[in-house]
Amino acid sequence: MSRYVFSMDSHVVEPRQLWQDKLPPHLRDRALRAERRDGYLVMVADGRDLHRMQVGDGNSDNPRIGGTSPELRFQDMLKDGIDAELLFPNLGMMCYAIDDAELSLACMQVYNDWLMQQFGAHRDALVPCAVLPMRDVAETLDEFRRVVALGYRAVMLPTLPPAGLRYNNKDFDPVWAYAQEQGIPLAFHVASGLTPITERGPGAAIINYMRLGFATEELVTYMVAGGALDRHPGLTMVVIEAGASWMVALGERLDEVHEAHQYYVKPKLSRKPSEILYAQVKATFQFDRACLSTIPMTGHQCLLWASDYPHMEGTFPRSRQVIDEVFGGAGLAPEVQADILGGTAARLYGLEPRPLAAKLGA
Repeated sequence: MSRYVFSMDSHVVEPRQLWQDKLPPHLRDRALRAERRDGYLVMVADGRDLHRMQVGDGNSDNPRIGGTSPELRFQDMLKDGIDAELLFPNLGMMCYAIDDAELSLACMQVYNDWLMQQFGAHRDALVPCAVLPMRDVAETLDEFRRVVALGYRAVMLPTLPPAGLRYNNKDFDPVWAYAQEQGIPLAFHVASGLTPITERGPGAAIINYMRLGFATEELVTYMVAGGALDRHPGLTMVVIEAGASWMVALGERLDEVHEAHQYYVKPKLSRKPSEILYAQVKATFQFDRACLSTIPMTGHQCLLWASDYPHMEGTFPRSRQVIDEVFGGAGLAPEVQADILGGTAARLYGLEPRPLAAKLGA
């Protein structure tokens, strides 16, 4: 097939000893790492268990080989029909769960250095996304500028900032201004900055996953209602792995309360909340057919497709089949479907939308 597909949510797999080997010597005994215990994979840092997952995630029938090696990753991408990917961390997502500020930042910097060294030579198909701290504005800006100097055109911040901080605080404006100035979209991946497991009763697996998505809606509400996006109309934020059909419901609700409670609304926004939302927020989806039916209200530029490679809830190795099932019968114009599948993402990150096989000379 000739269509160009850019997955806006894919993950690397960091080397097992990355942080033990690369952190400053005085931090190495507290390094971020994963341990196998009693049938679980446990994420650990600073002497504390951060998260655990059962070993055996349903992927064994379709092994993922491209976690660390670009060359092996290209094999999986060709197998899956993916032409480009935005690369997020795997274990490195736990950097946001580390309480100690020095250790957390050091782990992020080790990850950011490794990711660019490992995948940076292939930025016409693999877009590395740096992890930024969000405890102190000056610290955030310092690391933001450092990774831009390394060649990054994508950065992520936590969906939930550290305790006591809110994204409607104008203190963050220098960060938003720098992102706008550089033309770099801010990515917010689901579960970043949050405790993934809050429920262990009946339905816990579904409840926990849904709560992570709800946090994304709250994040977007803070950025729209708090005025950050309105004050920086050139700023784009991308919310990852929370689906997209909620966008139209949130837009309707924001407009309703903005009008009904206009005398109490502060700050005063220059546009309707829904206009800000659909213009400056983009949401990724995998199986969310409903978002396609809302395009007459939201427009299509706020929608981006993603595979979530190599995770069990992702679409590998049948991404092309999933795309056919999701988009089949939607009645979208070819140019609209092409934008959602990859064209819009390619423009965001300055990629030429060419098939991976052509880029590799395969």
